[in-house]
Amino acid sequence: MKSKMRATATHAILAGFMVATALPSFGRQPDRPAGSPGMTPVARPKAAGCVPASQRTELAYNNVRAIIENGGNMWQRRGGNSLPGYEVPKTDTPFSGPSSIFAGGLWMGGMSSDNQLKLAAVLFRAQGNDFWPGPLNNTNASVLPATCLKYDRFWTTTRTQAETHILWAQCAADPDNCNMAELFPDGYSVPADFMSWPAEGDLDQGQDLYLAPFFDSDFDGVYDPLAGDYPDYGFDETVEQCKTRQREDPVNLFGDHNIFWIFNDKGDIHTESFGGEPIGLEVRAQAFAFSSNNEVNNMTFYNFTVINQGEQRLEQTYFGHFVDPDLGCANDDFVGCDVQRGFGFAYNWDENDEDCNGVKGYGVQPPAIGVDFFEGPYQDADGIDNPGPQNNLENLDCLVALQQGGIPYKGLGIGYGDGFPDNERFGMRAFLFWNREGAFAVTDPSAQGHFYNYLKGIWKNGVEMSYGG
Repeated sequence: MKSKMRATATHAILAGFMVATALPSFGRQPDRPAGSPGMTPVARPKAAGCVPASQRTELAYNNVRAIIENGGNMWQRRGGNSLPGYEVPKTDTPFSGPSSIFAGGLWMGGMSSDNQLKLAAVLFRAQGNDFWPGPLNNTNASVLPATCLKYDRFWTTTRTQAETHILWAQCAADPDNCNMAELFPDGYSVPADFMSWPAEGDLDQGQDLYLAPFFDSDFDGVYDPLAGDYPDYGFDETVEQCKTRQREDPVNLFGDHNIFWIFNDKGDIHTESFGGEPIGLEVRAQAFAFSSNNEVNNMTFYNFTVINQGEQRLEQTYFGHFVDPDLGCANDDFVGCDVQRGFGFAYNWDENDEDCNGVKGYGVQPPAIGVDFFEGPYQDADGIDNPGPQNNLENLDCLVALQQGGIPYKGLGIGYGDGFPDNERFGMRAFLFWNREGAFAVTDPSAQGHFYNYLKGIWKNGVEMSYGG
């Protein structure tokens, strides 16, 4: 991971429900004790002193109701008695039906040039925080507490709003051939989140010039929704342009309903990862959904554009997503991964998912839940259109084929063997689970190195995960 380089990842949650999301670990259940074994004292460097992220919203556009927070975590109704926050099918009374996921969080780790582990990871935010709201200074990755407070929010837009805004702007620009009163008999107001859209950074604070994607209708380089500009849903992008997209190109908004936010890992000391040394990451995040008549209606999607604003280049960098599936009753869930398709899943161990622990079960014929890391970080650029490794079904750690019989598997990676160099993107490269109880090596992470090991598919004691035990 090079400084100032972007790594974009998209994943989906599929409920068989299914979730689209970045992948590596499935965990089990909520809070950790504050004094978890293996925690070692760490030196506390000077930090920005940002107030922890506090905002929460719901992605509830289709048949799913999913909790989103802006502190790097999601799918959890945190509070005195934390509860699962990924309800599917969605009910009229929020979370009155069964949920399929308890919590999730973004993980990233890599080694600096002086061989120091840099790490940002969250589980349930019971231990504290590793992420805070807001963009970073692009020279030294610093952030002011006032910036964290300013960005402690979400921006929610829809594709329909953008299309309507285009009609309004076109009509306003050509009044001789367009009757505004006929087109908008009730008048038109620019959506509030269009007006406050975080399109441009604060140059006085050293932020990037552009943050959130927008379409610049008058090509003046300044975001002004009253001049026809709007959050960019990529209406004019073709499939060919998508294939040849450059790594530094802005990432458009996705979905029919989109939630956008920005967060970083430099707001204060990392307590959730037991003192993990900050990287200097700025993350521009999207949670989005589509409304359809097929299985996509049971899915939610997430995209993270991750920028290393720090001064150090990182090697051996891993990105992943911790997922704690509670498929209705959490007491009878099994997990696994589908190597060919490149996603992890959880399922009920029998044909009846009973109520338990104060939460509703799915009853007879319970569903499964899947997490598909289908558009991961870019592979290192080498000027070659890489074909990907040959298929090997005996490779059971999920480092497997990206194509079979010449047909790419989107879930395991994209851009391989398509005629375009340097657009290859990893799919799921590793999958590992742990349990709340059991031998030390296979339980919750309780030190910085445990998080990094889990990202690499290695147990807490340094032993690689292997088939059969």
